[in-house]
Amino acid sequence: MSRVLFLANPYDSSASPILGLANELINKGQKVTFFSSDEFQEPVEGIGADFKSYKADLDVFQQKKSDESKSGLISALLEPMKFIDDIVVQIRGLKFDYAVFSPAYPYASIITQLLGIPKAQFGVAS
Repeated sequence: MSRVLFLANPYDSSASPILGLANELINKGQKVTFFSSDEFQEPVEGIGADFKSYKADLDVFQQKKSDESKSGLISALLEPMKFIDDIVVQIRGLKFDYAVFSPAYPYASIITQLLGIPKAQFGVAS
């Protein structure tokens, strides 16, 4: 059984297909950990995947209501290691065989390199 890390951008057009791929892998006996924004928790857990959420102030996909605070995307661009460290800390102790992510996912290459695992970019034909 492989253990797969999904790094998902819920506002990307690939959100539904990437969730569908995770579901297929689970149906084939794979163990899936799915990293996404809080609004994706129910669909992710609904397919039987483990859900991990971005830390609220680093969520690059969350739209802030206040102009006073930096959006998650700006924070991730200005301080990428905070974003990367948050993910790595949350999955510490878990071993993955590979990671799947959409082309628009920030820092997937760095995260997979830190974890020492292969990556599989999941694109959607338009």
